[in-house]
Amino acid sequence: MSDSTENLFAPYMSKALVNQTEMSILRDTGASIDLVSRNHINSEDLTGETVWIKQPLDKNFTCLSLAKIELQSPVFGKIITKAAVIDASLDNGIYLLGNRSAQFIEEQRKTPNVNAVVTRSQKLKKETEASAVIKPRPQRPSQTVQEENPSIIVAEEFVPFPLPQAEGDTSRLLKVDSEAFASEQRNCTGLKPCWEKEREGKGEFVKKGDLLFRKNKDDFGNANLQLVIPAHLRNEILALCHESTSAHLGVTKTKDRLLRHYFWTNCIKVTENYVRSCDPCQRIGKAREKGKAPLKLVPIITDVFSKINIDAVGPLPISAKNNRYLLTAICMSSKYPEAIPVADINSVSVIDALLEVFSRMGFPREIQCDNGTSFTSDLTTEFFERFGIKVTHSSVHHPQSNPVERFHRTLKRLLKVLCLQSGEDWEKNLSATLLALRTVTHESTGFSPAELVHGKNLRTSEVLLYEHWVSPQESESSVTEYVFELINRMRRCQDLAVERMTEVQVKRKTWYDKNAVRRKFQVGDQVLVLATSKPIKMAVQWTGPGVIESQLSDANYIIKMANKNDKTQIYHVNLLKPYHQRPEKINLLISERKETPEAESDELGIPYPTADPNVYDIE
Repeated sequence: MSDSTENLFAPYMSKALVNQTEMSILRDTGASIDLVSRNHINSEDLTGETVWIKQPLDKNFTCLSLAKIELQSPVFGKIITKAAVIDASLDNGIYLLGNRSAQFIEEQRKTPNVNAVVTRSQKLKKETEASAVIKPRPQRPSQTVQEENPSIIVAEEFVPFPLPQAEGDTSRLLKVDSEAFASEQRNCTGLKPCWEKEREGKGEFVKKGDLLFRKNKDDFGNANLQLVIPAHLRNEILALCHESTSAHLGVTKTKDRLLRHYFWTNCIKVTENYVRSCDPCQRIGKAREKGKAPLKLVPIITDVFSKINIDAVGPLPISAKNNRYLLTAICMSSKYPEAIPVADINSVSVIDALLEVFSRMGFPREIQCDNGTSFTSDLTTEFFERFGIKVTHSSVHHPQSNPVERFHRTLKRLLKVLCLQSGEDWEKNLSATLLALRTVTHESTGFSPAELVHGKNLRTSEVLLYEHWVSPQESESSVTEYVFELINRMRRCQDLAVERMTEVQVKRKTWYDKNAVRRKFQVGDQVLVLATSKPIKMAVQWTGPGVIESQLSDANYIIKMANKNDKTQIYHVNLLKPYHQRPEKINLLISERKETPEAESDELGIPYPTADPNVYDIE
């Protein structure tokens, strides 16, 4: 940078530590994101994220990597932010500070330093003064939660989340007077066809004074003039009609607000894309705005006890035997239920309860469970591996994928009824509840679970009363005949149960898919995840964005969330929606652009766009 240029930028320059290296900081009020050269960051600083950059005088988009940056200065302290990484050949020793980091610095400076060092004498003085003052009544915990240090909260949440889009700078629209606006209209290359139509007098465009307008009629036939907006001011007009006092209304209302006074070629599609890519609107959107995906049919299991689903219920009221939880299991073939009371759900208790279940059912080939720590711990995983049990995990916050959840609802309802009727604790009524569930016909199979497991139904109270009145004759068949008869009966019941389950599956899928919408994501797509639990009423509906790592099935995806220490989770497609990201804006780079960045892309470790950067697909 020349001396004259340095003098020109001097009012906007300062010094600060960038990743422990002193650099000159240039404050750029026209940039929404920071810029730093590759020479001033390490490979471990790269977050793996990328961002599209748009310069004011260039129609092309540039894809740059994002890096974690630590800024430190005596003026504002220390903050953690993110910056786009430019090529090392463009390094001029300057760190470009954008609006987002500047806003964060301003918030940091306004926050009182509650963590300042307090000497022992100062502490004693405060305690003495406090003892002479009548202390107010202590507040409830819910009231004190909001008194945490906001600077700490912001710092914790700022690092992992991708940078949100900044609102358009609508204040500079007021600095453009009528003469400057008319000059912008005349010099805008995109408005040349409009000017030609106005000169020919055949089109819908008309000139009033020095300004170009478009004649328009609303739905009621009322004529009005729409001011034609040059390309340089369109983003600010869109921000004015959608953000700030326009309250982030939807696509239809934003287009209505825009078309009342303004127009440019293709403005309707541009407005739709602008609203669709609005970060706050995407996060606050309706929970089920994308519709449910078609029901995915699971394979029917024909071998009894070859696959079981397990889960835990609780915490329940402490029983007489000091148990608070239930480990539940259900056979996917016979629907045979099992429930074992346990005091806690740590790995040791879960394994002991599973051994009790396996003593009655045998060791299964496959187990399906959720992602609870007691089922995913190293001890439990080794236990499953030792006995040759394949483990599959349900997707997060999607209980429909685990049939044992439906069993939980029935089990808890029956326990409540029996406890209310008998006045005893739930553990004493557990045996009666399981007997009732095992001896009643299941809707999916058409048989009771006991019939498919034992070959006959169990003797219950109604059977005992029937036998007391009727006195049925006992069969006099031999043991061999009874064994063959039992085998044939169980085969026949199993075949009928499989046929019934197939019919029920088709019936349920037909009903479920009436309003279903088939959706599919690609690896690398950015998505938002539905927030299944919200701490406060005004919390956002969607969190993220996350990146799709891989696809497990038509309905399940592995998502990598940046705010969870790069951990991956399995999510159902019903909990996902696409995230549309706008390109970031910066002013002109101080140095010239490198002509052939592909030559050193490998050694720099910065991904360059392989497709045409002129095409930016926000769909």
